[in-house]
Amino acid sequence: MSAEILPQDHPHAARLERGTGVPLTEWARRLDEAGARELDHTAIARLLVERWEVDQWWAQGVTVAYEQLIGRRVVGQSRDGDFAASASRTLDGAPGEVRERWHAFMTEARRDALGLEEPSLSDTATWRYWRAGLADGSRVSVNITAKDPGRSTLGIEHKGIGTAEERAAWKDAWAGVLAEFTVPATTTDRTTTTESHR
Repeated sequence: MSAEILPQDHPHAARLERGTGVPLTEWARRLDEAGARELDHTAIARLLVERWEVDQWWAQGVTVAYEQLIGRRVVGQSRDGDFAASASRTLDGAPGEVRERWHAFMTEARRDALGLEEPSLSDTATWRYWRAGLADGSRVSVNITAKDPGRSTLGIEHKGIGTAEERAAWKDAWAGVLAEFTVPATTTDRTTTTESHR
C-alpha cells in the first residue's frame, strides 16, 4: 500500500468536482462514513451509483481517486496493481487515414526499438484500432476516432506496466513517439498527456 494523499492534492480533484458537482474532499468524507475503506473497488463504485446517483463513468473515477487517497493504489495504478500510461493528439484526417499513417510510421525497426510485437488492426463503426503486445506482457492500444469533420483523435493506451517508474518512462517514450509521428503531418492541436481513471 502507498501513503495516503490529501484530496486537494489529488491530480484529478478539479476534474472530478466538475464532473460530479461534489468536491473530492466531500466524496472522501462520505465514503469514509459509509465504511468504504472496507469495501472493494466494485462495491465502492456501486455505492456511489446507488446512494448518491453518480453516473457510472464518474463513479469509477471517484472510486479510483478514493482508493488513491486512502493509499490502496498510487496514481496510474490499476486495481490489479499494474500501471498504465497514455497520450493523445488531434490530427488532420479521417480515422482510417490516420491509422494508415500510423501503421506506415510504426515500421518493424521502430516496433523492435520499442519492444513491440506484430500489431493487429481492427475497426468498429466509429473507431480504428492498432494493437500490439510487448515481451514484458504489457500491451498497447492505439485508438483513433473522428473528433470533428476532417480531424481525428489518436490515443495511445499502454496497460500492464509493471512499476510506477516504468510508467513514467513509457509516458515520456509515447510522448516522444507522438511528437516524431506528427513532425511530417499537420497537427491542429497540441499533444495532451492524459490520465484515464488511473
